[in-house]
Amino acid sequence: MPVSILKILSFRVSGRFAHFRKFYTNSSSLSYFIPPRTAIIGMLGSILQYERDSYYDIFNPDDFRISVSVTPGTSIKKQMQCMNYLHEKYYDLLVKGKGKKQHSQCRLELLMADDFKPVDYTLYIGVTNDKSMKILSMIEKKLINHDHGFGVFLGQRQFRADIHHLKTFENISCIEISQHVDSICIKDFAQPDLNSNLDRHLIVDRMPIHLGKKIINQIVGRELDSIKNVMYEKNGQRIFGIFKDCYPLDDKRIAFFET
Repeated sequence: MPVSILKILSFRVSGRFAHFRKFYTNSSSLSYFIPPRTAIIGMLGSILQYERDSYYDIFNPDDFRISVSVTPGTSIKKQMQCMNYLHEKYYDLLVKGKGKKQHSQCRLELLMADDFKPVDYTLYIGVTNDKSMKILSMIEKKLINHDHGFGVFLGQRQFRADIHHLKTFENISCIEISQHVDSICIKDFAQPDLNSNLDRHLIVDRMPIHLGKKIINQIVGRELDSIKNVMYEKNGQRIFGIFKDCYPLDDKRIAFFET
């Protein structure tokens, strides 16, 4: 449902490598080209130094509207790598002296940019009420002071990222129908014009939108709360067509994961 957004904080996040695991993969870890909403709220939780699994209700879809695009000029490619992980029973194997089984291998789909450039995304964090505005102000203040809390990572902890190019936009009203979009958009709200996008690389991915808490035997975990089909352009280029519920930011039109 379209709403008026009080404020949007925009910033770029970049790093040498990235990996955003597709929720339906098992032994071979396939990656999305862009961070899903769940990965982005994980970054925000890390900046504010919230404990793991404690921030899902805080960054709920009613209070926070989130979007992302590949920063234009960034060309991202995938490369499959074999990663050496410690065996889940590493400590027991080490104590018993069975060194040959201390590691397990997993194939990992790695994201990197062409020409040795960093992988670079532009994130948009919007808020709809005074409660979420206070949290966004805390994030903005920390980023201005170059305080990233626990750190910002592109999917996995070994892929450290940097944040730059902060911008803010206030009192943004919804445009019910837009002729183009410059970010992700929900597939059901998009009618791309194929003739106008012949030089674009459009991708539709089934992505997790929100996680909820799950408590089993007094242990807090997480479970998928919602999943949607998300469309985006692989290199961050503008997509032409008819798109519902977009928001103007300077010369761009942004759509959000939440509907």
